[in-house]
Amino acid sequence: MKIKKYCVENVQEGMLQIKKELGPEAVIIDSRKVREKGLRGFFAPVKVEITAAVDSPPSPWQATATRERDFQEQKLQGELSELKQLVNQLVNRQQKQNIEEKGPFYRWMQRLIENDVAPALAQQILTEIHEDFAVENALSDEVIELILLKKVRERLRVADLPDTARILAFVGPTGVGKTTTLAKLAARFALYHNKQVGMITIDTYRIGAVEQLRTYADITGMPIEVVMTPKDMPRALERLADRELILVDTAGRNSKNSMQVSELASFMAGLPTPEIFLVLSATTKTKDLYRIMANFAKVNFNKLIFTKLDETDTFGVLLNASSSTSLPMTYVTTGQNVPDDLEGANAERLAKLILGVEQHV
Repeated sequence: MKIKKYCVENVQEGMLQIKKELGPEAVIIDSRKVREKGLRGFFAPVKVEITAAVDSPPSPWQATATRERDFQEQKLQGELSELKQLVNQLVNRQQKQNIEEKGPFYRWMQRLIENDVAPALAQQILTEIHEDFAVENALSDEVIELILLKKVRERLRVADLPDTARILAFVGPTGVGKTTTLAKLAARFALYHNKQVGMITIDTYRIGAVEQLRTYADITGMPIEVVMTPKDMPRALERLADRELILVDTAGRNSKNSMQVSELASFMAGLPTPEIFLVLSATTKTKDLYRIMANFAKVNFNKLIFTKLDETDTFGVLLNASSSTSLPMTYVTTGQNVPDDLEGANAERLAKLILGVEQHV
């Protein structure tokens, strides 16, 4: 492992140097404020000393072995992918035949799939309706739609934020709108519910992230703490001990980078009984959605938030996520306006969006 110290004017300058010299895989392991030695140090501005580390590059023989192992793994993954694709084609063909045999349900299968509901899930829902109503041919389209709405609504797990919740943390992949969602909730709790709100950010990776959240804090008069390492978390929580609600912002993480997700998990471990929201975009493809949820599992998220409902016309991923986990959806967002464009998850309304009964978000 390669470890290097940087003495810089501010965190942003340090991050630029670290990424330039050590690469994007580098992580910060310590930071502290320092002064220059000697008399001049009394008059010079305080600087920040940042210690960063990155895994050392492998030796030539290790690199060769790694490339060979990666090649074999890629070959195996390719063969498995082809096999999986063949199986899926056979399953989908059988599902289509089954639905066609059930008469009027086939076009409802098409509607669900067109709205990005996973084919296997759509098949399951329609099979349940067929089994519950043996005289399906006597059902009108209006009745089938009502039954289908009920089935979808029952699979959508939603829940309000518990009254006992005090620490809310927001995790997820890059670009899903975690900071904006946090700002919306912070403003709502402060302005509409008269809560004493404080904020913590550990997003020191993204340039301008701290300044963005600090701007929100200045506008609303909320205190904000910047946490550089997991060991700094208890001190930040102590400074916000008088706050009724503490919202924790995090940097977006690539779910395929296990080291980044593990680092995030170490920060979350320092929070006492937190509500950890996995923030997902409604524009995410279902395959990617399943991977993101699986890879972020080590963070121990216990609730879901879906953003960017205004940026898509299909909402099946919400049902796919809710059906594949026992965790509830608490909020959805429908735009960038703070504190507006955020609402509690409502199963009835979301079911209508998923089926295309309701068109506008």
